[in-house]
Amino acid sequence: MSRRRDLTPEDSELWRYVTRNVNPYHGSRHLSEEAPAPPSTESKKPVVSRPPEISPPPAPQPALSVGRVADMDKRTARRLKRGELPVDGRIDLHNLTLDQAHSALTGFIRGAYGRGARCVVVVTGKGKSGEGKIRRETPHWLNQAALRPLVLAVTEARVNDGGSGAFYVLLKRKR
Repeated sequence: MSRRRDLTPEDSELWRYVTRNVNPYHGSRHLSEEAPAPPSTESKKPVVSRPPEISPPPAPQPALSVGRVADMDKRTARRLKRGELPVDGRIDLHNLTLDQAHSALTGFIRGAYGRGARCVVVVTGKGKSGEGKIRRETPHWLNQAALRPLVLAVTEARVNDGGSGAFYVLLKRKR
């Protein structure tokens, strides 16, 4: 059992000051009906204020690189590389300018993530010399701040999904 302890006048004054802006809950009793007074400067117990806690900034995510699958379990990584994951969407960026392709890819990835899609195919084409501009820029676009938080991994597609002219993009699960 606990014993009731009488408060010292300083404690009572401090309690009134601390609870001056508190509304009673279900008709709680007040210590007194008089207006709260600030604590005296001669009080033996100093009031210590803490600075607000600031959460640390989120750790920067590692840059995506085609074929890097270190941030996932081995089974999912193997299935992604083999093209065994079900494809939830596909976009073809052929015959688009770089600006058009960039905006189309951004909208497509955001929409797919919003729908809860997991694996999508991005067809870029190979270009005339085997290294097209859209194909070269796609990993950079996926690393930008607008898309990087949504993307888990990127790997080159299998031949039946576009081969070296396409990418599998594995999206993070929507939380």
